[in-house]
Amino acid sequence: MTYALIRQLYGDKSLIQQRAVIMNYAKENNLLLENEMIEFERAGRPLKERKSFQEFLHNTLKNGDKLVISTLEILGETMEEGIVVINCMLTHSITLHIVQPNLIVDKKTGLSQILPLIMQLEQRQRINERDNKIGRPKGRKSASKFDIYLPQIMAGLKEDKSVSALARDLKVSRSSLKDYIQSRHLKEIIDDSWLERAKRNHQVVATKKPKMACTLKLQ
Repeated sequence: MTYALIRQLYGDKSLIQQRAVIMNYAKENNLLLENEMIEFERAGRPLKERKSFQEFLHNTLKNGDKLVISTLEILGETMEEGIVVINCMLTHSITLHIVQPNLIVDKKTGLSQILPLIMQLEQRQRINERDNKIGRPKGRKSASKFDIYLPQIMAGLKEDKSVSALARDLKVSRSSLKDYIQSRHLKEIIDDSWLERAKRNHQVVATKKPKMACTLKLQ
C-alpha cells in the first residue's frame, strides 16, 4: 500500500500545497497513491502528543508499505523526532519517499546519508521561531561549517577512527571537530545510546495489540 501523509504545519493552505507536490511527485515517478492520511495537529506539538500520527504509525502502516511526504518535518520537527520515526519505519521495511529533496529512504540507505537532512530540522525550527519573533530556543544547534562533512565524519566514527585522524583527513581543527561531534552527540548516535534516550523521550504510546511495534535499532 502506498500512502500520502499530509500534516497541517502552517495553516490550511499548507495542506493544499503538500498534496499538490505529492501528486506531482507520484505522477513523475509512476507511484499509485492508494490512500491518504491527513494530520491536523499543528506545528510545535511533540511526537508523543500527536495521537492521530501514533495511530497511523501503529495500526495503519504495515511491513512493506510506502509513504510519501512533501518534506521531512512532516514526520517530526526536531532531529530526535526525525531519527526516532525514520528508524521505526526502517525496522518494518517501510519505504519513505521525501519529495523535497527527492530522496528515497529504505533499509539500504545508510544513516550517514540521511543524517544531514535530519539535522536540518533543527535549523528549520530555529528559523521558524526567529521569524515568529520567539527568539532562539535554548538547546538549539546552529548551522556549522562541519555539516558538509557529516557523512565522512559518521563513516569515520563507525570505523572507530580517532578525532585526530578525522581532523587530519578533513584538514580541519581537531578541537573544533571534537566540539562539533560532542554537541551533535554523533558518537552516541553511532552506539545507539543517544537513540535509546530519544526513544524514551518521545515514546510512542503503544496500543493493546499494535500491528507495528518500533524497536528503533540502527541498521
